[in-house]
Amino acid sequence: MAASPQVYTDSFYDVPGQRPSVRIALPAVRVHRQHIPLQVNEDLLGGTAQLMCEVEAEVSLAAHQRGIHMSRIEQAFQHDAPGPLADIALAIAERIRRTQEQERARVHLRALAPMRTSTPVTTLASPDAVEITATAVAGPRPSISQSVSATNMTACPCMQGYALTELVDELGLTADEGLRLLGRVPIATHSQKGRVTLSVRTATRAALPGLRLLYETVAAHTVLTQELLKRPDEYEIVRRTHLRPQFVEDVTRDTAAGLARRLLADGHDVGGVTVQVTADSYESIHGHDIQATVEAPADRLLGDV
Repeated sequence: MAASPQVYTDSFYDVPGQRPSVRIALPAVRVHRQHIPLQVNEDLLGGTAQLMCEVEAEVSLAAHQRGIHMSRIEQAFQHDAPGPLADIALAIAERIRRTQEQERARVHLRALAPMRTSTPVTTLASPDAVEITATAVAGPRPSISQSVSATNMTACPCMQGYALTELVDELGLTADEGLRLLGRVPIATHSQKGRVTLSVRTATRAALPGLRLLYETVAAHTVLTQELLKRPDEYEIVRRTHLRPQFVEDVTRDTAAGLARRLLADGHDVGGVTVQVTADSYESIHGHDIQATVEAPADRLLGDV
């Protein structure tokens, strides 16, 4: 059925462009809980892969305008060109800001990235995944950030002292002999699964560290879990975890400082990079869980090492 011809002027039908009854500027009007397919090209993925991404977009609204133009946001989501997730987020944010004719727009993309890692002993391929995100702000104070989030395992340092004391007493060892064992064989303590999210934020896309670097940093500073593990692999992961006991606070500090050192070693300009690490511990012997967060400029983290 054809649409009826317009009886009134275009401005009458452009309801979002009309003046509101109450003229108050809104800092953000948000579209969220939507999923869109995107062609994401990342070194972390080994090339281009179509990922179903959860998208959240927000745009400021001037006091003289009644609402946003929803169709223009949906058109901005139709991004067909493959590229890094951060580039796609930035392109969508800039298009939303331009087509809505507003001061500021922000786009957040989140997806599960499939990965194939090798098990530590049997070297079998394990079908694993990490969560990746990219957030771009277009406007007077632009910024861009991205993150990698992975599941890890930690062993509590507190109980190992008691387990070592019992071992020394049972075997008739000296205190020094016991301490030497601490770095050679796993000592009993409680362990738990957790999650680590490493994020970086910069003012420009060119200064943003890559997702592969973020993943390698997380993997280097805690023990990541894997889906496919034969019994020798399981023992090796448990062994690594207990030989390197970590509080959730240790995970955040070690990972943040490790990224700062890696950026410096790679010749990356750390001056404009802000690092954030959030680590969760899903406690095995408590009813509660624990979370720790650190956020600081990368150059300050270098000073704290």
